[in-house]
Amino acid sequence: MSAYSSHTGTAMAGSWPMARVMADMSAVPVTHAIDLAFFFPADAPVRHDALIAETRRHLGGCIAAVEMALRLSMDHAPDVTSALDRWDEPLAWPMVRAQPSLLAPGLLAHMQMRAGVTLMLRPFGQADIEQAEEADGPLPTSDHPELGDAVSALALAEGRWLMPGGEAQPMRPDLPAEHFAELVWTVAACLATAAQRMMADGADGVPAAFERAVWKLLADHDEGAGPIAQADRLVRQMGDRADAPDLPGKALGQRRFLLFVALAARRLRMDSVQVTDMLLLGPLSDVALLCRALGGSDGDYRHLLMALRPVRPTLTDVAIVAEADRYQAMSDPQVEAAVQALRTPATFRAKLDHLRAVCAA
Repeated sequence: MSAYSSHTGTAMAGSWPMARVMADMSAVPVTHAIDLAFFFPADAPVRHDALIAETRRHLGGCIAAVEMALRLSMDHAPDVTSALDRWDEPLAWPMVRAQPSLLAPGLLAHMQMRAGVTLMLRPFGQADIEQAEEADGPLPTSDHPELGDAVSALALAEGRWLMPGGEAQPMRPDLPAEHFAELVWTVAACLATAAQRMMADGADGVPAAFERAVWKLLADHDEGAGPIAQADRLVRQMGDRADAPDLPGKALGQRRFLLFVALAARRLRMDSVQVTDMLLLGPLSDVALLCRALGGSDGDYRHLLMALRPVRPTLTDVAIVAEADRYQAMSDPQVEAAVQALRTPATFRAKLDHLRAVCAA
């Protein structure tokens, strides 16, 4: 996720944020520690760029929602509930801000991707949704006799991410199961630590009480409620109609970003989350690769780069022209081989990359 390289010796001591993150996060991977230092600066409040501010909103909102759910699930441990009730303010988010190394790299990366999706949705607003509803064409709308419910479900899921609010405003944690589990255990650890500090007696039973509550939340979790999953569901229901060659361009033109991603993922036989991450946070070479694999022309690629500007502010007019020149030089065999490699499991690719790096050293 991080593009920053590591430093050693005197360079580390004089480089922010390396000086801070290496001081008390020695157990955290260096690249992850650098990311945490940017997302959770130790100084007084600073001006965040849009992606950092949005990521913190998603993190804080999901943590607040999980804390509320855990507190409500502790009826089997009234002594723990009583201890937590002595503190009316949220506990978990301030603890995470103070100890950001509690956040695993995968969870932070997923939240950053969620934030990027939100930035792609936010600039366009309700006016564009209404325009899409009135537009003629092959894309389904909420009044479609067969697909209307799926379209409405996607719009509602996107709306939850777009709801206004600060970092402490609860947000539905519609995360994939593995990231939801990571978040719930993290919040449970924060609350359990706080409860043990407040309890004079019975503190030894606090971890078991929270474990019972966590398992209940995990059992009830619906990872299909998020907008990325809802976009996939809509495309599946479209069936063969989703294979029309002009649909991805139509979706991007109507600013229906997640529908564009789901259509592209179907065509490329890839996972929508992976495609989303590559478009929003990956290197531009990956963006060019996806566009060429979809059969995009030079004009389509320029259109895609312009659409990604809310998340990629470095895409100035000059940068887009330079990227378009590189796009023209790509060969079809090179693209096909690269896409085939991307279709392999992420863990497998990571191990291959590691071995290539070791063998090249």
